[in-house]
Amino acid sequence: MSLESILRELGKEIQADPRFKALQEAAAVNDKDEALQAKMQELQLISLKYQQEATKGEEADGERIEELQKQYQDLYNEVMGLESMKNYSGAAAEMEQMAQYISGMIGLFFDGQDPETCEIPAADCTHNCNTCGGCH
Repeated sequence: MSLESILRELGKEIQADPRFKALQEAAAVNDKDEALQAKMQELQLISLKYQQEATKGEEADGERIEELQKQYQDLYNEVMGLESMKNYSGAAAEMEQMAQYISGMIGLFFDGQDPETCEIPAADCTHNCNTCGGCH
């Protein structure tokens, strides 16, 4: 089996994983939510206005920048407080954990670790074996 075919099999497994499906479903819910999409566009507009003001350098209106920052933060908090965004953020975090695991394992393979037995070190690993309490 070629490396490319193995990678494609990995891709199929990732897309068959319930975490992937949960993220896709959460994204679809958010995409269909017209009110949410309007808020997201408003966030982008506020961000653009902020960037335009901030690039004025010394001529930038500090009060306007603070006002835009507050508007952005308030709207961002509102958006992130929505149940659909909480669901999306949770699903995205789960996928990120999967991606980190896959990346960590591949890193071990590139380091020459045995693919059959290697394990990702515990998060509190210092890579100094003198401090180790054992991770296996």
